[in-house]
Amino acid sequence: MSRKQTDAPKACERRQQKIQQARTGKFFAFGDIFVFAAALLLIVAVTAAALLAPKAEEGSVFTVYYRNTAIFSAPLDEDGLYLFRVQGGEARVTPFAEGEEYENGNVIEVADGKVCVREADCPAQDCVFRGKISAGEILCLPHEMRISVHGGAAAPPTDY
Repeated sequence: MSRKQTDAPKACERRQQKIQQARTGKFFAFGDIFVFAAALLLIVAVTAAALLAPKAEEGSVFTVYYRNTAIFSAPLDEDGLYLFRVQGGEARVTPFAEGEEYENGNVIEVADGKVCVREADCPAQDCVFRGKISAGEILCLPHEMRISVHGGAAAPPTDY
């Protein structure tokens, strides 16, 4: 009789013992209940906080910042196109005409009480993909520009 033939019944016996032990054994220890209860409580608390958190208040004015200095503000209720452009280390925002050529800048669009960056000549286009907003901010890191929507006529403080 070969060694494999004598090991087969032992392996089968061990398998049966493991199956029997699994059937009669406890699935959880006493302390496991507390761990699962704490995890469930944490999930419920985080979900409640996310659902009940105050939403950002919609603003009535947007302000354009260059290197954290306010350079332009306009109301959101007046539709229009603006060109943010950096030339010689200085930034300006001017009215934009369709089809106008520009370099090193962004086209800002205001429509229906929302603002967005419609076009940008930077490679990532993150500011364009941010979409239209009526609250919050849009950032353009390559041009060091930030658009902030707020409630008042004056620019909010810039101390970040």
